[in-house]
Amino acid sequence: MLARQPKHAAAAHFLGLLLHQTGRSEDGMNLLEQSVQLQPTNPDFLNNIGTVMRDLGRVAAAIDFFQGAVDLRPEQLAARDNLGSSLKQTGRFDEAEEMYRGTVQRNPFHVRARIGLAETLQEAGRLDEALATFQEALTIRPKDADLLHGLGVGLMEKGKLDEATELFRQAVAIQPAMAQAWLMLTQVKRQKERDAELAGMEAQHAKAPRDSLARMQLSFGLGKANDDLKDYGKAFDYFAEGNAIRRKGINYDPVKTRAEFEAMKTVFDAGFFEKHRPSPITDDAPIFVVGMPRSGTTLVEQIIASHPQVYGAGELNILKTAVGRQFPSNMPGGFPWGVADTDDKDFAEAGQAYLDTLHARYPHMRHVTDKMPGNFLLVGFIHMMLPKARIIHCTRDAAATCLSIYKVHFRGDSHRYGYDLAELADFHNLYTDIMAHWHKVLPGVVHDVRYEDFIADQDGQSRALIDYLGLPWDDAVLSFHQTDRPVRTASAAQVRQPIYQGSVDLWKRYGDRLKPLLDKLD
Repeated sequence: MLARQPKHAAAAHFLGLLLHQTGRSEDGMNLLEQSVQLQPTNPDFLNNIGTVMRDLGRVAAAIDFFQGAVDLRPEQLAARDNLGSSLKQTGRFDEAEEMYRGTVQRNPFHVRARIGLAETLQEAGRLDEALATFQEALTIRPKDADLLHGLGVGLMEKGKLDEATELFRQAVAIQPAMAQAWLMLTQVKRQKERDAELAGMEAQHAKAPRDSLARMQLSFGLGKANDDLKDYGKAFDYFAEGNAIRRKGINYDPVKTRAEFEAMKTVFDAGFFEKHRPSPITDDAPIFVVGMPRSGTTLVEQIIASHPQVYGAGELNILKTAVGRQFPSNMPGGFPWGVADTDDKDFAEAGQAYLDTLHARYPHMRHVTDKMPGNFLLVGFIHMMLPKARIIHCTRDAAATCLSIYKVHFRGDSHRYGYDLAELADFHNLYTDIMAHWHKVLPGVVHDVRYEDFIADQDGQSRALIDYLGLPWDDAVLSFHQTDRPVRTASAAQVRQPIYQGSVDLWKRYGDRLKPLLDKLD
């Protein structure tokens, strides 16, 4: 068709979609862009090219196309849902909320928009409003498995584990193939025996197509259940399958990652801190909690957030956003190289932008925790932008940390290094190296806390931590598992329980199965 009619917009468009779906995304995108140029007011074309761009990680560009589709045809539900989810993905929660509320107003029975609205409120830290939104939707469709699952996740984050467990059970009873609900059920339930529920999940795993999302989620869930049962060989088999499926579906470049770490060390060397002075900002409200995932960051934040002068905000994207806006990838010299020659006032402006967002979201809070683990790469920026902020670095035995990461199916794609044992070891080595670098060039700026020390001496370590923060002692921090606050990380269920010793040496029970990891760890 295109050979005979090279300006046939529909032929170019649908061939472009086909090429993208078969792995030839670059060729497909060329045809999709051609079709949009030929028919710039076709809302279906705009929505479709937006979905492809989002698949390719170009979310900002996707938003523009989704917005164009909605402007042309405001009643198009698919484009409205895509726009709302992309706005949510980029942290534009107010705009996402407005989009979803507009969709619900137009079509009160469109459950996808209600779920999107609830999830937006969750990510914005408004968990109680999110739960109310799920509950309202369930009055309209009380047997909707997606709504039951969504409400269950919210209640899990709230710490209401028994209620969450019941909702996940209801979801899989209605929709037995709902892998994500099975996975969540394993997170809130400690498997004590090989019961009918476990058999049901095994049956669904056997039915799920190989390399499918459902197979992956069920593999992680069955890994957790068998780990609970201390059947570590079977648990590892499931974890290995889940990780292998996930690794096939992501684009991770370990060479590029190593270069990013080396660049950050090269730019923020000792000479940099001799040449540049931190910003004059004296606001000490932020408390940064950094470290590898599963290293105790959620536990430490929960302890700190149990203090009456601290609000636990969880994993925030504010720092990355503030740094990205002030020091964009196309800055003179490129990022991060161009930072070496930047003006000191740029750090002050970035620091103020961070604080403006933080205080707008959490007004009247004396201190706010920002527990984005990967901010360990940005310690140099934190010190230059917000020199009075506290930086707490959580450490844990390397093998224990890596195994814990390997056992988790993370939401999103922020831990792409974590689905192959050798790549995981390499990343942990890079992390260890750059933390040693920060301690060398910024002595005394980062305060280390060790997970194993907290397990051994909760009282003493908690007192030392609160003292480091300059806060008066409060006994509430010792009862952190009773603190009523949302927790959105993979440790949401664990931090609702008192500290226990069992996790310290668990990795040793996996024996030789961890050899590819142990051989590469520094």
